[in-house]
Amino acid sequence: MIVTLDHLRRVPGFGVREGFCAQGGREWFAYYGLDWSAFVRDGIEAEAIEATGDALGLHLIAFARAEAARGQQ
Repeated sequence: MIVTLDHLRRVPGFGVREGFCAQGGREWFAYYGLDWSAFVRDGIEAEAIEATGDALGLHLIAFARAEAARGQQ
């Protein structure tokens, strides 16, 4: 499954607003050696995020999969 920037922007967060911020996303991708520009352009396979084992990434994947199960992309 492909996780997209739209998922990142809409995932229920841990604060008042929904979504994760782009700046934090860029930093997160850099920390794990993932290509932010490719993600913005094409999305990323959920398995690549899952491989990090990071709780925020796993939360994002769970949201994207739930959206797909409801027929939303």
